[in-house]
Amino acid sequence: MHVDEKVKKRLDELIAIGEQVLATKRSPGRHVIGDFRVDTQMAYQWATSVQNLLVRVFGEESEHYKNFSAQVAKHLTFSPTYHAQGILKAAKDDYENEHLFEVRLLIEADLFDDFLEQAEHLLDSGYYQPAAVIAGCVLEDGLRKLCERNSITLPSQPKLDTMNSGLAKAGVISKLVQKRITALADMRNRAAHGQWDQFTKADVVEMIQAVRRIMEEHFA
Repeated sequence: MHVDEKVKKRLDELIAIGEQVLATKRSPGRHVIGDFRVDTQMAYQWATSVQNLLVRVFGEESEHYKNFSAQVAKHLTFSPTYHAQGILKAAKDDYENEHLFEVRLLIEADLFDDFLEQAEHLLDSGYYQPAAVIAGCVLEDGLRKLCERNSITLPSQPKLDTMNSGLAKAGVISKLVQKRITALADMRNRAAHGQWDQFTKADVVEMIQAVRRIMEEHFA
């Protein structure tokens, strides 16, 4: 499951839990003036989980995080919980409808960078062959995301070369970048098929650097 799908899934889960919290609505009691009550322990557990997701996905300075936090900073009776749930639904809508395009780019860029750092760690430890495999996977996943973003139709299991030519034909990447990716794809295939004697550690160093440049150009 890609990170984008994980974020959507978690947003759905938290919205469902929020509905469960609201379903615990009860009267404050006879002769008591004030808001309806909800299950306090359940409400605060839900609110903490939501804040953790919002700050990681949207950032501490985002309106979604700040507005949600302002509601749950109050005593969590029914009304602030209801308002906070509305903010969470708005965050989900914005995320799914790509109103937060830059946020999604940053998430993808961070994920690519994490994997490339793993490849570099393997390289530094002397395992340049598996480092090439990881770098190739980052390149392939990045090309697939670029194709999806630019509405380029792909088969169910597209080959790297197919995505590369499709992106070049659509003008998303230049002919020069296409040629560079073709060379990287060749090394990726050699690494994936265990033909490790056909490239060197220096080749993998250049491969990781090239993949990082491509990812930074299109996802930074």
